Amino acid sequence: MPHTLVTGANSFVSAHVIQALINAGHSVTGTVRRASAGEAILSVHPEWKGHFDFVEIEDYAKEGVFHDVFKAKEYDHIVHVAAPMGVTDPNADYEKDFLLPGVNNNLSLLHSAKKFAPTLKSVAITGSINAITMGDDLENRILTNESWNNITIASAKEVNNPFVSYCSSKKEAELAVWDFVTSEKPSFTITVLLPALIFGPPIQPLKAPATKNLNFSVGVIYSLFDGSNKERTPGTMFPSYIDVRDLADAHVKTLTAEGAKNKRFLIGGRPLALDAAVEALRGVKDLEGRLPRENAEMKVVVPKIEAGEGNEVLGMEFRSFESTIRDTAEKILELEKEG
Repeated sequence: MPHTLVTGANSFVSAHVIQALINAGHSVTGTVRRASAGEAILSVHPEWKGHFDFVEIEDYAKEGVFHDVFKAKEYDHIVHVAAPMGVTDPNADYEKDFLLPGVNNNLSLLHSAKKFAPTLKSVAITGSINAITMGDDLENRILTNESWNNITIASAKEVNNPFVSYCSSKKEAELAVWDFVTSEKPSFTITVLLPALIFGPPIQPLKAPATKNLNFSVGVIYSLFDGSNKERTPGTMFPSYIDVRDLADAHVKTLTAEGAKNKRFLIGGRPLALDAAVEALRGVKDLEGRLPRENAEMKVVVPKIEAGEGNEVLGMEFRSFESTIRDTAEKILELEKEG
């Protein structure tokens, strides 16, 4: 039975990754920032007992913080989902709050793994399409696995905008991974997946009230029926998505797929328009009278995202758009009832 480390185990994506790993016959150790978060995972998923345990790591970016994790137990694989929390303060410092946490979050794990995880075979990392684009250039670009956004460290410092800083940090954090591969030549392989918006039912522990603590992308779907857009469907923020369950399966497949070794893959690349999401929700009985009255939005640019290589290498079979949107909404409705 392979044993796999999953970082940020109590997150939206990680919870689905853990479920997919267990379904595939893995035992899993998850990292959490507080022991109470690990206990909450097992409270929500008692069926994982015997297949899942956790370790506490307060600061993923701290040098050497993973040493003891790898000394204590042998690992076959790592799925690295944990990333620095988004910072919205307009006065946030680019280097302190974005660049260094992003880069060191990856390098701390990889350097420790190289030193103290001799049985490690592969690492899958959750990257972001924001390493490639900020979404403002989709009409003029074709996004490929070789693409990067055009933000330099100097320009990010000068602009001093949280979203620009975030996109820059995603780029620089991933570049640090590939620099590590080139300079350190680890015995294990690395694959970086680059999803856009991630939808699907949240199965991670959520603080009460749960609907006030949804992750950003699930909150986009909730905004279609939470009363904040009663009159008109909001504009589509980014015109591409992937179902979190499909993304979780992709992570698991990268761990052993021959064609995924030391590659970065755009994954999914499926088109998204929120007016189509509203139409998909019209079949959900409990949403009658809660959807926007006028379902029209500004013209959505269909992004040119060449995700075919990763989708093919990993043998991806995607859920339908309708099932993704409805499953997300139905889980949110369950959470509403729980309070």
